[in-house]
Amino acid sequence: MSNGWRLMAVHAHPDDESSKGAASTAKYVNDGVDVMVVSCTGGERGDILNPKLKDNADIARDLSEVRRREMAKAAQILGIKHTWLGFVDSGLPEGDPLPPLPEGCFALEPIEVTTEALVRVIRDFKPHVITTYDENGGYPHPDHIMTHVVTMAAFKAAGDPDAFLHAGEPWQPQKVYYSGFSPNRMLKLHQAMLDRGMESPFGDWIKRMEGRPERAIHARRVR
Repeated sequence: MSNGWRLMAVHAHPDDESSKGAASTAKYVNDGVDVMVVSCTGGERGDILNPKLKDNADIARDLSEVRRREMAKAAQILGIKHTWLGFVDSGLPEGDPLPPLPEGCFALEPIEVTTEALVRVIRDFKPHVITTYDENGGYPHPDHIMTHVVTMAAFKAAGDPDAFLHAGEPWQPQKVYYSGFSPNRMLKLHQAMLDRGMESPFGDWIKRMEGRPERAIHARRVR
């Protein structure tokens, strides 16, 4: 039963709602808070990390549809509302130097376009509290960094009666909090597991992050 409070969690991709803050989300739902998750992109350029699924032709053929089904299931399990902001996954650039981001992706969309889209959702749902990533995106994925930029802009604009006049009646959330995870914490957990002779689930992620200069990605966050 709702207690009247509303929380909005703004994420970059489907699956972020499960890997970054799912336990907190479930707690608030259990406490009667009405929770809305916003996925800024469809995760179209995501990677298939599960070795058992890498050769699955059905998943590779239509990854975006698979992620939509997974998101719907996550929403059901968590007991949340969910909406898509409708932008296209930017992908995580690899290489040295990093390649340019793909044309039309979320990280390269005009900030006024992405901000208005989120302002519409805020004014419709009317959350009291919003959560998003910090200015580093939790980790330097261009969509995570842009999610921070857009959320902070929308938080400020949502209550301004002169901003985005056709995006609904003004509503000002009371607070915005940063969520996500600490890379340093993951490194410590990784090393602690290795020290105990255990297999670490963070090994591949750490290898991918090594040699990826954050500032090279940060520089792309607003164009």
